Amino acid sequence: MDPYTSTREQFTNGLISNPVPDWAAPEWKKYVERHKVLLEKLAHHPAMAPNLQQTYMTPAHSKNKVYFEWDFVGRTLGILYSVEPTLQNLAGAEKERWQDAVGRATFARLLITDDKPGTLNKMMESTYPDQKGKHPDFGEEIIELARHLDD
Repeated sequence: MDPYTSTREQFTNGLISNPVPDWAAPEWKKYVERHKVLLEKLAHHPAMAPNLQQTYMTPAHSKNKVYFEWDFVGRTLGILYSVEPTLQNLAGAEKERWQDAVGRATFARLLITDDKPGTLNKMMESTYPDQKGKHPDFGEEIIELARHLDD
């Protein structure tokens, strides 16, 4: 897909429609399937509406925490796809990508389920000061999906 002509919705659909091989390791399947479901829910959250039909490379109309997590979870799914699905004999850069993806899953869970709330809101406000006090709720469905990203 061309990031200059394809929309964020097209990128999302491309990522979530990628088939999971039957022969993949259960751990790899678990991470991929959970990220696919979460990515789809984040993409269709009301706070993503201003961004979804923009091309991937267009600066997001609304740089809110839902957009941030959509991007983070989508990139994590891309990393997962770059790892051998059997998880056999991982070494070097491939082993590092797997470890990175697992760590990113934990980080996404922590940020989305932060019940204070605090960390993600502060991250957004430090990068995008116009977001101060404008933090959409993820909703219970997304929070519940995030709780199980890395268990």
